[in-house]
Amino acid sequence: MVKKYSITLLTIIAIISPFLLHAQKDQIPLETTLAQASERQLIKIGMITQSKPAKLKFGVYSTDNRKGRHKKEGDDATELLFSFDLKNNKGDLVKIEASGNQEESNTSKKTEGQDDISVYLTTSLDEEDLWVLLITKPRDGGDLSLKNIFLTNGEEEIVFKHVKGTPTNKSENTAPKGIEAFIDDYPIGAMQYYSGGSFSYKKFIWISGKTETQTQLIMAAVFSSLLEVADYFQDLGFTD
Repeated sequence: MVKKYSITLLTIIAIISPFLLHAQKDQIPLETTLAQASERQLIKIGMITQSKPAKLKFGVYSTDNRKGRHKKEGDDATELLFSFDLKNNKGDLVKIEASGNQEESNTSKKTEGQDDISVYLTTSLDEEDLWVLLITKPRDGGDLSLKNIFLTNGEEEIVFKHVKGTPTNKSENTAPKGIEAFIDDYPIGAMQYYSGGSFSYKKFIWISGKTETQTQLIMAAVFSSLLEVADYFQDLGFTD
């Protein structure tokens, strides 16, 4: 009887092993601490248009009150690029506003061909805790450099690391790609913006359940903002 069960167990393992291997290959590698404290959440993206941000939904989060580009009153140098609200299933809310400096810089060659974007994030849990996400975006549609992305609330800083998985095929271009977020070297979230293989368009988010709700909201809002800034990663990605 024991031998029969052993054979059956080995048969089951042999059947499901290829599927387990595939599941591992189409996912970016995560820090163990983050993998144990989070779940992979598929990002559902609504219709993408130039008029306003697409509707997003992942896990317990969804976006609402979406607005597109328009001029800010009383300030000709800045323009509101987009804004939206993001809430969880408990009703906790993050307000996101992204502005761009429209002045052409003739004083520095470093800024030529680039747009500086500032994203402001505040939550209903702590309205005094303002987080600012600064992004430099190439105008030629090139990849976003993590060296040109800065996220802080004035006291803490969240940094990002580019991560790449195992190619799902023989080509290196099929390797899953994403970014992982850290506070003081502690992993708090990740986003996979490219999955490689036949389902390369699928995007995923992980948010650590061991962090405070405020931090979880900010991470969900930051990843949502990066999706909009990067045009939902249809033609570009991240570089170190």
